[in-house]
Parts: sequence; structure tokens; C-alpha cells
Amino acid sequence: MSETIPPQDTRPSRADADDVADAVIGVDTRIFRTVWDTLVHTPRVLQAAFEGDRERYVPILRLFLILFGLQFAVVAFIGLPQSMSLDQFVRPGDTDVLNNWLGGQTADAVNLTLERAAGLTNTILVFLSSLPYLLLLKLYRPSRSFFGHALAYLLATNVSYLVMLPLMLPAALGNFIFWYVLSFSVGLSVFYVAAGRILYSHYSQKAWVVALQVLGMLLLLPITLLLVILGQLGTAELVMRVFHDLSYFELFFQLAEAQAQ
Repeated sequence: MSETIPPQDTRPSRADADDVADAVIGVDTRIFRTVWDTLVHTPRVLQAAFEGDRERYVPILRLFLILFGLQFAVVAFIGLPQSMSLDQFVRPGDTDVLNNWLGGQTADAVNLTLERAAGLTNTILVFLSSLPYLLLLKLYRPSRSFFGHALAYLLATNVSYLVMLPLMLPAALGNFIFWYVLSFSVGLSVFYVAAGRILYSHYSQKAWVVALQVLGMLLLLPITLLLVILGQLGTAELVMRVFHDLSYFELFFQLAEAQAQ
């Protein structure tokens, strides 16, 4: 007598649907759910990452890298400089000082070197500026690994990018300084709101403790900005000395002396 084999459940799962969409149209459907829940249900996305759930959302780190790359693409599209340049510091009346400092070299060659160096170091500077936040989050909850704190920080950063990037696009139509400052200000504010939601759900259930924790993160802002500025200046000084035998700081001093006269 033959044994009856029960039919298997062949109903497609959510993962199957995602795989089909990815194979047919090259779109990971998780991205839409990830973007929505990152904005609306931020703590839920972090909890899924802590639980190792890779089917529901695009990994936080992967989304960060996508948004980070989009930021530079948008900045290039609207024509904002991505690195320090001589034009940012030299006024039309300082041409003689600049030419004397260049010593026969061209400003375009120097700006090109600075742009190439920025392309290699901007990512490093961004991660360097995140270290104070990671150390502070570790202080808030020492039992959690640094990777867990990094996920929390990157998730809040993803929220700010998702809000900030669309606000930067109108800058291509004009008045780009206004739109850039507006997008940066809104994105920064959204970052701390998202950080507060994450802290309340995964670090402390007491509102007054979370308020103090967010305040601590706010106090780190000048430090992180200073790290980025010093990093950019240090990079500019290094590449000037290595590739052009010039000193960026000498130019600043010469410009300051000329403006004082």
C-alpha cells in the first residue's frame, strides 16, 4: 500500500516576492518598506537589526552607504563644492597675494589636487566625526557592543538623510545657499529627534533620562564640527606640501596680513 505524502505548502512568502521583484525588475522591494519604517517606525528597524532579521529591511549599514553616496551626487548636481578651494578664501583684491604664494603654479591645479584629496578623505572624516557619538552611546549603555551603538547612530543618520536630500534638490533651481542651509538645519534637527526615539526605545524608558541623553549628544555637535574642519584643514595642508610644496596655512597668514593693511 502506497504511503500518502501530504502536499507541501507552496504559498509564496514575502521573501519569495522580494526575490522575484529583484530578479525581474532589479529592485529590492525591501527598500520601500525600509525607507517608510526608517522614517515612521525608527525603533522597529533597529530592533529588527538587533534580532538579525535580514528579510524585512535593507541592512542599516547598506542604506547608510547608499544615502551617503547620494548626498555627494546631489551636492555635485546642484554645483556645491565638495572640498576646500582657493576661491573660498581669496577675494578679488587678493590676486597678487595668491599669485605670490603660488610661485608660478596655477590655482586650477591646486584646486584639482584639493578636490581629489577630498574625494578620498571625506568618508574617513565622516566616520571620524561619529566617534564621539559612539563613545557617548557606549557610556549610556556599556553592555552593548560598539557595533550595536554604530547601528543606532547610523539609523538616526539615515533618518536625517532621507529628510535632508529631497530638500537639497531645489537648490539646483537657484538660491542654493538657502536650500542647502535649510536642508542641513532640518536634517540635523531630525537626527536628534530620531536619536531621542532610539534612546527611549533601546537605552532608557524614562523621558527625563532620554532628554539628558539627547542634550549630551547636542553638546557633542561643536566637537564633531571641529573634528571635520580640522581634518579638512590638515588634509589640505598635507596635500599642498606633498604635491605642490606649498603651505595652506602660509596663505592664510599672508591673506590676513594683506587684509590688515
